[in-house]
Amino acid sequence: RGGCGHSYMAPWPRAWPTVDMDCMAFGMGCCCLQVTFQGKDVDDSRYLYDQLAGLSPIMLALTAATPIFKGRLVDTDARWAVISQSVDDRTAAERQCPSGADAETDAEMAGGGVRPLQKSRYDSISCYLSSETPDMYNDVPCEVDEEMRDLVMKATGDHMLARHVAHLFVRDPLVVFEGAVEEVPDEEATDHWENIQSTNWQTMRWKPPPPQDPDHADDGNHIGWRTEFRAMEVQMTDFENAAFSVFIVLLTRVLFVFDLDLVMPLSLVDENMKRAQKIDAVCKEKFFFRKHMVPGHAGQNCSTCDPPADMAAAEAAAAPQPPPPPPTASSADGTDEPCAPCSAGDPAAVANGSEEESRLNEEMLDDTVEEMTMDEIFNGKGDYFPGLVPLCYAYLDHMNCDKKGFSKLDGYLRFISARAAAQVKTDAGWMRDFVLNHPEYAKDSVVSPAIAHDLVKACDEVGRGERVASDLLGEAEIDPVLAENAYGSQLARERLKGSCRHLLLCRYKNRATDAPLEAAEVEGAAGRRARANSRAQSAGVADGM
Repeated sequence: RGGCGHSYMAPWPRAWPTVDMDCMAFGMGCCCLQVTFQGKDVDDSRYLYDQLAGLSPIMLALTAATPIFKGRLVDTDARWAVISQSVDDRTAAERQCPSGADAETDAEMAGGGVRPLQKSRYDSISCYLSSETPDMYNDVPCEVDEEMRDLVMKATGDHMLARHVAHLFVRDPLVVFEGAVEEVPDEEATDHWENIQSTNWQTMRWKPPPPQDPDHADDGNHIGWRTEFRAMEVQMTDFENAAFSVFIVLLTRVLFVFDLDLVMPLSLVDENMKRAQKIDAVCKEKFFFRKHMVPGHAGQNCSTCDPPADMAAAEAAAAPQPPPPPPTASSADGTDEPCAPCSAGDPAAVANGSEEESRLNEEMLDDTVEEMTMDEIFNGKGDYFPGLVPLCYAYLDHMNCDKKGFSKLDGYLRFISARAAAQVKTDAGWMRDFVLNHPEYAKDSVVSPAIAHDLVKACDEVGRGERVASDLLGEAEIDPVLAENAYGSQLARERLKGSCRHLLLCRYKNRATDAPLEAAEVEGAAGRRARANSRAQSAGVADGM
């Protein structure tokens, strides 16, 4: 609990008991699931940055997996607020605390150590980046380093880019390596840029290419413009991690090919971040989301959308989503209660029961944004919002996905659809219920060593496929992960004869050159749709951290 300046803690009464964690490792020791995409060009990477920003709190809630800290069952399900506080190095003056009102300027610090900063350096984004995003959606404070802003503006004339870069430089560097300060040639290396960039931990990260290696300048394999999606929590099983990684990749293809728009006011994204961390946010909270994702089609239902993209999306809304049997979620006293999505709008279901904290100025909303349940966001609402999962099915149908590939992807999409509908638990919900139902639990929030041992053992068994967890995974089955099955066959080490090696290489060379390349042809309209075909071929790459 960090005191003033920490907006994530605002919904909780200050009189509640807290878990005091006095070390950065309590936050940065948490695990996460991040996916990085390489865009076709700089514009694509900036477009993805903005489009995926609003999905960050949605996916944080859907992947929530952190209900325990320092041996205590806490009143949140996700890691974000804890990490945000653990690396918050703002001074009292920067946090605008009363104790910092008379602070003197420190010339060695960015902004003199007194510039007001609204957020921790680990937080949601404070400004959009793409030139295609209307500036009216940047409705939260975004502090900038004036010198850096003017420098980028003079070099590029790009207001959005200048603000993004200048916002990063309001922070002080956290890491300095001996021999890598004045010795680094900024014209040739980006060490100083990466120093600042890599210690601004936001929900999205825009990653320009590293310097070109002169020895490989013409090989065509240089790293390009990338966008990193950073909010998701790591899951217990490889299946879950793969499902969420693949889903985000599919969604980027949907955005490009169907020419959709998910951008909304950043103030609403920040409100979603607060809601995403509450207990059972998937079934107890509503989130602001765009109800009209097709630019210029506000107020039209799916039956009147222009083909081909929107008609395919509307047809996909009827895609079969057979649910597993609905589980129950345990209440704080250990009794079982249905996890009902319909409680999302009930003030009694909101933390503190305070309507004032969750009520926002209606002027923030327009005809493109409304509050939706997680089920509605992913599986559709009425005849005007097809849902993100049906849109992914529409894309797979559009690209004529082969039967084998579709079977694998269908399993992932069915699982995500079920979790969004609260038919299966989040990892946080599963772990919380395990503790609440443990015979040693005394209903005092204490996770004793014995409970912790049994919980970790159970999580390990679920992850290795030795323990059935249908209330977590639904109809998905996890193949056992056994040491003796690490390799399908023993790795050969005997040297091949020259003739055998030659025949083997020729065979694979012929396979690579003779296979025809297939690509979906997308007829675009104006703006981004005209570039959809080439964008659809840019690759998504998942990485661990």
